[in-house]
Amino acid sequence: MTRSTKRSGPAVVAVLGMILAASTVLADGMDDMNGMPGMSSGTEHAPAASTVGHAKGIIDAIDRKAGTVTITHGPIREFGWKGMTMTFDLRDRSAAKSLKKGEHVTFDVILDPRGPAVITKIGPAN
Repeated sequence: MTRSTKRSGPAVVAVLGMILAASTVLADGMDDMNGMPGMSSGTEHAPAASTVGHAKGIIDAIDRKAGTVTITHGPIREFGWKGMTMTFDLRDRSAAKSLKKGEHVTFDVILDPRGPAVITKIGPAN
């Protein structure tokens, strides 16, 4: 072993230890993302694409050009999701024409295994 290797050895071990500790902390923080498409920590399975989730929420933003809507919604029990704010694709982009920011809505959503959650039905909350 050269003199240079003897001096850098402890530094390399310390850096590797920090990397291992950081990756463990990051993995532990991913538990809340189970059940969200593409965001599982790997400890649970996402629901099947054929499962339909039902929710209520308030429209925060509408992107008619992209065919998306951002909704602050309550829990979606079918997916095990807590309430949160998400942007969803609209299966029928023309549905965006009748939506308004701040509107209270109910909606059905499915998970696309190849992409984002997709709203299949949306309308005013009763």
